Amino acid sequence: MSDVLVVGGGIVGLLGALELTRRGRKVTILDAPVPYPPASWAGGGILSPLYAWRYSDAMNRLSVDAFSRYQQILDECVAAEIPGCNAVLHGGGLWVKTAGEDAVRAHQWAERWRVPVRAMSAGNLMPGATVGAGFLFPSLGNIRNPSLLKILRTYLQKLEVRFELAEVNQVLPSVYGGRVVATDGRQWQSDTVVISAGHAAAELLSSMKTGLPLFPAKGEMLLYRMKPDKVPAVMLTERGYMIPRQDGSVLVGSTLRKGDNTTYPTVAGRYQLERLAAGLWPELASSTPAFHWAGVRPGCKRDIPFIGPVPGTHGIFAAVGHYRNGLVSAPASAELLAQLITGEQPFIDPEPYSLSLASPPSRSSSSFFNR
Repeated sequence: MSDVLVVGGGIVGLLGALELTRRGRKVTILDAPVPYPPASWAGGGILSPLYAWRYSDAMNRLSVDAFSRYQQILDECVAAEIPGCNAVLHGGGLWVKTAGEDAVRAHQWAERWRVPVRAMSAGNLMPGATVGAGFLFPSLGNIRNPSLLKILRTYLQKLEVRFELAEVNQVLPSVYGGRVVATDGRQWQSDTVVISAGHAAAELLSSMKTGLPLFPAKGEMLLYRMKPDKVPAVMLTERGYMIPRQDGSVLVGSTLRKGDNTTYPTVAGRYQLERLAAGLWPELASSTPAFHWAGVRPGCKRDIPFIGPVPGTHGIFAAVGHYRNGLVSAPASAELLAQLITGEQPFIDPEPYSLSLASPPSRSSSSFFNR
């Protein structure tokens, strides 16, 4: 029997398993079979909340050092001889369109969190870009999310973490821990159960009389094949963003449809994203997207996730509601989760993330959170 059962094999579940394995726990991950791609596919892997200065301190504490955290994780994977690690992290920086009072807030945020920043127009950074003035944050960047998930799975298997495909429909509390039940009748028992099942967590938690403001939120993305270094940094505006990859690919995103848990791309989504791409960089107007896909984010009505023990249970924990910030906040979320499970001193105050705070304590003013 495993020490810990993790329900959900997205980025939060994988990194939670890694943190627990580092602490000597035997972990089994129960992951939904295809065609249920993880929420991590619904975004582009920007390692910053979109307009981070519009978020609460609690969100920034989970995300401000994400780039260095991922670098350490990938260095660990390289040392373990896991292939493909060198093409995952892109450190070209993050350029954000901003002006006026919002620019003042952005600069104050950068000073407070010790993030390097330079005032720069889009055209000076990237010839041909016409989206205006803003700031470049050169220490930020992005991570290639599908490749990252494959690397982490390979590494965790090498660390003897077990993976089982299972569509879980119940988590039943027991005196210590819980029993996990799949739709095909299989069951697992453990003293510690972690629910990190994205938008599907809402139903699992409601059966334990824990109602959280969670919902599915569908997002669609486009990918263009371009020459390397044409887009030097992530380019972010209120309308959307472009994300460069090391091989020259450029992602454009993203749509957002709250309450939609389907994973198929739509014609309307493609047209919306193609118009966005042409507005961000006119050169893309004459290019044909190579890929178009969709995923479902774990939506939440507050701007920070829920991390901690499930009220009224003994040994059942959850890490849910990461919405559009799952990738950027996953390393810190996983560390906090593991510390709470093992009884260590948490590196940050865990109270803001408590599942007992079911009403939203804060809301981001970011347009990407509200739309």
